[in-house]
Amino acid sequence: MTQTTKSNTEIQEENDHKEIALEYFKLVSSGKFKDGLRFFAPDCKTHNPFVSGSIDTLTDAMISAGKDLGSQNSNPGFTVKHVLADGNLVAVHTELLSSKSDPNQGGLRQVHLFRFMGDKIVEYWDITQQVLPDMPNASGAF
Repeated sequence: MTQTTKSNTEIQEENDHKEIALEYFKLVSSGKFKDGLRFFAPDCKTHNPFVSGSIDTLTDAMISAGKDLGSQNSNPGFTVKHVLADGNLVAVHTELLSSKSDPNQGGLRQVHLFRFMGDKIVEYWDITQQVLPDMPNASGAF
C-alpha cells in the first residue's frame, strides 16, 4: 500500500468541504432546510432510493419528515457525531433522536455522503438506520 502526502491546498480544500457540510446541517437542524440549498449545485444528483427527483425534492421530503417527527414529539434532537473527508468526498455521521430529553425512545442514525466540485455539492447519498429502544447491541448506536 502506497501512502501519499496531501498538499496544504488539498488539506485546506477538504477542511473547507467539511465546514460546508457542517454549516448545511446547522441550517437543517434549526429548521432552515431551504437555506441549505445554497450549498448544492442546481443539477446535484441525489441517490436516496425513496425520493425521485432533485435535491429540492429531497429537501421537501426532509421538511415533511421533520413535521411528522415534530407532531409525534416536540423535543427531537439532532447531533453530528463524525465528519470525515477524503479528496472531494465528505461523510457526516449523524443521529436524530425522537426525543433529546428521552434518548431511550430511539430515532435514526445516518451517514450522509457529499461529493464536491469546487465549493458546491454535486452528488449526495444518505444511508439511514432506525435505532430502536430495545436494540441488542450493548455498545449502543455510537
